[in-house]
Amino acid sequence: MDDKQPSGLSAEELFERGIGITYDDFTILDTIFTDIDREDITLKSELGNGIYLQTPIIASPMDTVTNAELCIAIALEGGIGCIHYNYKNQDGSSDIDEQIREIERVKRFKNGFIEHPITVSSDQTIGQVIELIAENRIGKSGFKIDTFPVTYAGEPHGRLVGLLRKQDYSRTQHRSLKVRERMLPLEKLIKAEWPITLQEANKILWDSHISSLCVTEGEKLKYLVTRSDLDKHEEYPLATIDDNKRLRVLFAVGTRPEQGYEILERGFAAGADGCIVDTSQGFTKHSAGMLKYIIKNYSDKLIIGGNISTKEAYEYLNKLGTHADRDGQGGGSICTTAGSIGIARAAAAAVYHCAKQQGNMRTLADGGIKHVGDIVKAQSNGASIVVLGKMLAGTEESPGETIVDPESGLLVKIYRGMGSPEANVGGIRGYKKLPQGITGHVQYRGSIHKWIPLIRDGMISAYHVLNCRDINELHKKVYNGEIRFERRTIGSSQESKTNVLK
Repeated sequence: MDDKQPSGLSAEELFERGIGITYDDFTILDTIFTDIDREDITLKSELGNGIYLQTPIIASPMDTVTNAELCIAIALEGGIGCIHYNYKNQDGSSDIDEQIREIERVKRFKNGFIEHPITVSSDQTIGQVIELIAENRIGKSGFKIDTFPVTYAGEPHGRLVGLLRKQDYSRTQHRSLKVRERMLPLEKLIKAEWPITLQEANKILWDSHISSLCVTEGEKLKYLVTRSDLDKHEEYPLATIDDNKRLRVLFAVGTRPEQGYEILERGFAAGADGCIVDTSQGFTKHSAGMLKYIIKNYSDKLIIGGNISTKEAYEYLNKLGTHADRDGQGGGSICTTAGSIGIARAAAAAVYHCAKQQGNMRTLADGGIKHVGDIVKAQSNGASIVVLGKMLAGTEESPGETIVDPESGLLVKIYRGMGSPEANVGGIRGYKKLPQGITGHVQYRGSIHKWIPLIRDGMISAYHVLNCRDINELHKKVYNGEIRFERRTIGSSQESKTNVLK
């Protein structure tokens, strides 16, 4: 026996045997002496096209996972969400309008200078303003816009005549009154003249003890700056934001041009930062056709392809100029592609074999991730970022219905695959007769704002044990063989699970 032989297996030795490997099939070994502190570690990772995430998580575009509320919450915590395209009208037809409204809600939530503030006219009634508030309310969190610049004709950049604040009106006593009767008139309004820096505008907010500052250019409203945006910036320092300090968000688009082209045009016009071509088979002429169209017409945006699971597919998408791809076919907890059509790949193996090509395209691990440890395993297989569905579906902010499980008496939330019959009402998902997903439920987890910090803490602990300061160092140690792995038997896998004491 060679005592100089390192413990366990390298990534190459683990995966290059022609065997499908899942995250449950192996563990990472503790073979590297730790000489760094937790404070030295960052989870920052590049998603592509110059966009970085402080928390390397994408919320999957699924109709029981991502809506505006969840996309806002995860972006505040350093990740990013993708608005799904499965919104439907009552007749089952695609409701593109609602998908675009969800994108707009995310982009409007947090700003520096608000470029297109929601305005009202002085002739509107308070009752109409209350209806406007309800229309822009976001989910269960109750976030709402309740302060409005008042312009002459209600236009976003019209002549400013006043400001209507929430303290200026009663929802019950003033409904029939005109806005002009309750607003703070222009002559009493503290405002600023453009040009002005955001720092200068924020100083006026603080020094004047006001919550909203109208910035004018001549007589016309140009921007709105709010104290609430400043508070959000301080409360969520990891937030994923664009150059205008708005939260970043992605949206999903299918492979059908008759719907996809409209979604793309309107989605990017609404301010979205990128898109995902959402298909379970990303290595087809339809998927490639859509990617080519996006790359040609929206080259400045983040473009994500997939799903794929082989080096051949990776090489093809990489040559197209795709920024990132979703690696995983058939490995999701509610995906039945493997059994339905017999074409799939074990989740960890899919990530490894795509990522090892080391092209310009980022590898996103999608499917089969059930625990925090699986996220680190996916990154140790070469992924930069993970795409989560099940692990986020149980959060308060997700759109899935919350119910009581009759067997356990615990709160659970509905979770379904996008290839399930329930998600395919109207046929817009593209599946014909044979479903490739199921519907079930997941444990209720509480708020994203409590769950994501726990995930981050677990990941930082793993990086600390592996003596890695960041994702680049982790990948370097994987590919040079420093980080070692070990195959697990059924018994060893069972041993690592929680045992209930009796």
